Amino acid sequence: MNMKKLMIYGLLLLTLGMSSCDGFLTEPPVTELDTETVLADYESLSKAMIGAYSALNDGTWYGAGFVLSCELRAGNAKNPTNTDFTSGRYINEYSWIYLDTNTSGLWSYAYFAIAQANNIINNIDGKETPDVTTQDLNNVKGEALFLRALSYFDLLRTYAQPYTYEPQGLGVSITLVVDKDARPARNTVAEGFDQVVKDLLEAESLMDDEYTRYNAADPYSVASKPAIWGLLSRVYLYMGEWQKSADYATKVIDSGLFNMFTESQLPNVWGKDASDGGEVIFEVYGSDKNYYNEYWEDISWMTNPDGYADVASTADLRDLYEESDVRLKLFRSHKDAPDHFWTTKYSAKDPASRPSYANIVVLRLSEMYLNRAEALAHGATIAGATADDDLLTITSNRGASPVTATLENILLERRKELAFEGHLVYDMARTGTSLHRVDYQGAADAKDIEFPSYRWALPIPKSEMDANPNMVQNDGY
Repeated sequence: MNMKKLMIYGLLLLTLGMSSCDGFLTEPPVTELDTETVLADYESLSKAMIGAYSALNDGTWYGAGFVLSCELRAGNAKNPTNTDFTSGRYINEYSWIYLDTNTSGLWSYAYFAIAQANNIINNIDGKETPDVTTQDLNNVKGEALFLRALSYFDLLRTYAQPYTYEPQGLGVSITLVVDKDARPARNTVAEGFDQVVKDLLEAESLMDDEYTRYNAADPYSVASKPAIWGLLSRVYLYMGEWQKSADYATKVIDSGLFNMFTESQLPNVWGKDASDGGEVIFEVYGSDKNYYNEYWEDISWMTNPDGYADVASTADLRDLYEESDVRLKLFRSHKDAPDHFWTTKYSAKDPASRPSYANIVVLRLSEMYLNRAEALAHGATIAGATADDDLLTITSNRGASPVTATLENILLERRKELAFEGHLVYDMARTGTSLHRVDYQGAADAKDIEFPSYRWALPIPKSEMDANPNMVQNDGY
């Protein structure tokens, strides 16, 4: 099956993962099975939920393309085209050139994950047994709601103009059931964000505070109550709902489950499975057995100077850090290209393996402090918290000088702290910030991108336009 050709109206697939740790997030999808048969009981629903996470690790989503494209488009990253250290991947993304080959993958896999989540959500109620409680079912349903919310959020960030600019503009199609005959039109951006928030609030109400999936090889790669809170904080930030963003960031911070990485810890925590008491709230599990990102497509290989080395840091990003800042240690050069630097945030779990694989952090504690600082600077209030103190929490753990928490400084610190984690281009869009790149070697017309512009939303993939007569293309394409 060519997964890149899946359209949102035809997604009937279910992914079943093994219940053992060895099979976690690694099993291939089972296709064309009757939903009522496959999802007949709690065990099968739970297995389906395990498998549903796997799509996040596809090479066009968190497994590489979604994250790296964000950095390349926004000025944190570049193609090292003047060296031998590149395979030629991501050249179009770097220059804001959109083709079906670099726009259709995320669309297909996000809707694939949504279809799997929909099947679980719509089939899980009423499956109690003497050994399975309503709370057991609610926990799995909460996971599915979280995954659906994250998928729609990423689609909206990618294929629509930001909520803060055009809330009544075209968003993406909201599908809550799997219907092979459906040809859905696009909902508005506001309707899409409303659905994301609705799903997350329902997940919060359903999931037990202490819930941790029993058969997860990496408990931070599955949804939890803090992951729901963290994503709500981010979504509300994108909506300009400052008080709600601050409130949910505070829930994570005050949970006591997470601690800032120290200067000595920070260089050594990336790529591997998260440990209790660190910063990681939710991450995507990297594995050599993942059906969606096998062989040589993992993000660790794309950012490795001994691998494909497709995506390197820009000089102006590295120039933002003081010499005492430990975050400078998150870049590495190569003896054959000493003037180029690559991020170490996707260091392989096993550096000797070929290909190599890494976990990808999606939500972590530093972001919660940055979310709250920005929200407080916009007028939110949290007892005992100030934007200056939240920003100091970041800088004091990085060996950096303290700074006053102006909006400009908060966004700059956000760029420095979350570099190469897939934030910058979306932060620029939601804040209405035009792009002016410094260390840039791509197409001339993409060096500077003003906001607003149609170019901040990617085109709907041609494959979707051809298949769905009710789909409307974004302006400019």
